[in-house]
Amino acid sequence: MTLDEELLAAARKAGTASAAAQDQADIAKAVYHHSVLKLHRAGGSMREIAEALSMSHQRVHQIVEQSKRTERCWFCGRGAADVGKMMAGPAALICDLCISEGQVAEVGDCSFCSKSAPVFSSAEAQICRSCLDFSAAVISGAASLR
Repeated sequence: MTLDEELLAAARKAGTASAAAQDQADIAKAVYHHSVLKLHRAGGSMREIAEALSMSHQRVHQIVEQSKRTERCWFCGRGAADVGKMMAGPAALICDLCISEGQVAEVGDCSFCSKSAPVFSSAEAQICRSCLDFSAAVISGAASLR
């Protein structure tokens, strides 16, 4: 039996659309979690955040605690406790050490701004020169505020 080419093409198209939608959902979830973390780091209590976002206090606690266990640089693998600062993009984290040492090379899609440009790459993420420079400025600006 041969497969109907039109149905096969429709199934492939639906599969591609499904994968793209899942990628977008994963990014949206990461951005949401990062936003919750930023609220907490800015001094918001877990209860205040939960109430403002119409979610349970326990869920906010899970998001905050999960980030403490899994927060690591996507380029070198160092944990947050092993570096000075971390910069978060919508789909990746990079430490201050990788920001200062990162060298862009081959063209790829930046995990921070999604533009196609020469990038510094790891197995998990890529970052373009513009985002490296921006991250360095943010980290040095945050350090000068102390």
